[in-house]
Amino acid sequence: MTGQHLFIFYAILLVAATTTALFIQSRLLRRRQEAKRKAVIAEMLELAQANNEGFDIVPRDKSAPFKNLTAILIHLNKNELELEVLSHISRYLTGTVVDVYFRAALPTGQVSYKFSSAIQNVEAGKNKTRLRLSFPADLDAGQKRNFIRVRPPRAEVRVIGIWKLDPATPIPRDTGEIGRPLIHYKQDMAAAPVQVEDISATGMALRFDLSSLSVLPETLEKDAQLLCLLIYHINREDRVVTFWCTLDVLHARQVEGENPALLLGTIFTNWAVLEQGKSEISWFHSTPARGVSPITQWVMGIDREQKKLL
Repeated sequence: MTGQHLFIFYAILLVAATTTALFIQSRLLRRRQEAKRKAVIAEMLELAQANNEGFDIVPRDKSAPFKNLTAILIHLNKNELELEVLSHISRYLTGTVVDVYFRAALPTGQVSYKFSSAIQNVEAGKNKTRLRLSFPADLDAGQKRNFIRVRPPRAEVRVIGIWKLDPATPIPRDTGEIGRPLIHYKQDMAAAPVQVEDISATGMALRFDLSSLSVLPETLEKDAQLLCLLIYHINREDRVVTFWCTLDVLHARQVEGENPALLLGTIFTNWAVLEQGKSEISWFHSTPARGVSPITQWVMGIDREQKKLL
């Protein structure tokens, strides 16, 4: 073999070795990036799990046998998430591609996330169902909702009253037609049997303290219809608003721990603002597209004040 042939041979070996080294280095870098991304995703999921945040599961296919589910995260590992739904779910949902929305509490405030996944397994029980979803490949920041959602300062909520509605009976047109509430809260009460967990222009989440609940949780279940009185104070305007509304319960879930609670997710169906000294209730219909104007104004004011504190 001539010197020229040896030079070409060693040059080929050098190129091959360099190419192999670059390929291995690229793969290691990609694996480190994937591991870092997975760690960040797991951290956000664990934050949501620690705060008992709800996970809204929405099917990609609009013809799927369910519109949306609300679950809580029970367990996660590097391959899958295990979530629990407080209702019976068909095992035929295995394989369904879904979008999942949740919130995580960061130092700068609540951040909403979305990820895509697929239902890997369904373990259906009588009252609870365990869902196993594939671990998300990525997270997108952004809200599913069209309206801002906030947790109102407790000092601004003066009164909450909750009544169960009979779908066969017309909604009351006068406060004189309304009897004693199932549950109520006043600002001077030592305990808080019910509180507004969060609220937007289209609905609110109500938190019921199970330790002081005088009615069975079954009375406040999914698909129930409720009448609600919410009296709140707008600090910046020094004004009190007496707000009546009817609610449809979209989902219900129980929170375990030191402060067990029942959380109801609801949407406004009708609303009215009662003038001081009046008893007649003039109802307006609420739609998810438009929302409820007095609540929109209240929520936007709270949101501005909260952002000033960040």
